[in-house]
Amino acid sequence: MSPSFARPLAVAATLAVVPLHAEPPRVDRLPPVPDAVGFAGAFAGVQGTKLIAGGGANFPDGVMPWDGGKKVWHDRLFALDLAVPDSKWREIGRLPMPNGYGVSLTLPEGVLLIGGGNAVRHFEEVVLLTIQDGKVSFEDYPALPQPLAQMAGALVGRQVHLCGGIDSPQATVASREHWMLDLDEKQKGWQKQPELPAAGRILASAAAIDGAFYLTGGCLLAPDAAGKPQRAYLREAWKFAAGKWTRLADPPRAAVAAASPAPVRGASLFIVSGDDGSQTGLASPADHKGFTPEILRYDTASDSWSPAGELDVLPPVTLPAAPWKDGFIFFNGEVKPGVRTPQVFLFTPPS
Repeated sequence: MSPSFARPLAVAATLAVVPLHAEPPRVDRLPPVPDAVGFAGAFAGVQGTKLIAGGGANFPDGVMPWDGGKKVWHDRLFALDLAVPDSKWREIGRLPMPNGYGVSLTLPEGVLLIGGGNAVRHFEEVVLLTIQDGKVSFEDYPALPQPLAQMAGALVGRQVHLCGGIDSPQATVASREHWMLDLDEKQKGWQKQPELPAAGRILASAAAIDGAFYLTGGCLLAPDAAGKPQRAYLREAWKFAAGKWTRLADPPRAAVAAASPAPVRGASLFIVSGDDGSQTGLASPADHKGFTPEILRYDTASDSWSPAGELDVLPPVTLPAAPWKDGFIFFNGEVKPGVRTPQVFLFTPPS
């Protein structure tokens, strides 16, 4: 994220507000990943009782990009046994290539890693990651129709839905295309679905509730006068069900790169932190004070948004969330522009 170089997008909206929930969300800290810096844009998922995470990018020497630092993509893979008290992370292998900013989804079969990219190119490869007899294994799944990174995705029943993203690191326009892979008919490959009837976007959050695919937030891209990508924050929410998109109530604030897939509890989804665009136009990204700790709840029954408490840990962006029991594990992320965190925590939404 480089929020100081983005500009807010004005969106007129009438918001439905419901009262604050009495029950706060719960945050349980897990062992930090054994890396002094941590990673943004990593992949994460759960197989059995094991949390598997890896990839992503950081600035390992601590020098930020505006000071000439070099962003490095990684292929290291780690595992943590969630069923063992005082369990410690183990480094278990490597991704097929250094990779970050794709989509990772927890399936009954394993952890699906979709697309992503590095500084040179974005990827169309899709693989199922599993641990078998203590060893990492990768199974090829149907490749994406085009390279994609910074898209949003969720598992809706046995269908994987993806929307948005960019096809290369140099892209100046984001996609609004929508793709679906039926896990029970993989031979059909990725099937094109109705496009999002709005601007293409990157770094949105996705979720699945009651057979529907939800897409919230993110930002659009457009070339500036020099032909370089410029971001504009979006304050929108959409639902795809029964073959069509429906515009939902607009969130009360922007949320770019909030954890995705977004945590779900019952008929509600939760946007946890995210870049709200409130610190755009800073003299330097080094002046950034960190991202909002605010948690937003969207209720599908009333089509309304409400506040749902605040995080009591460093609020991260550009990170995956992996389901575990009644909660969702947040793996690392970015806590200021360029600044990663090795923190890992279990977020349990209010019921």
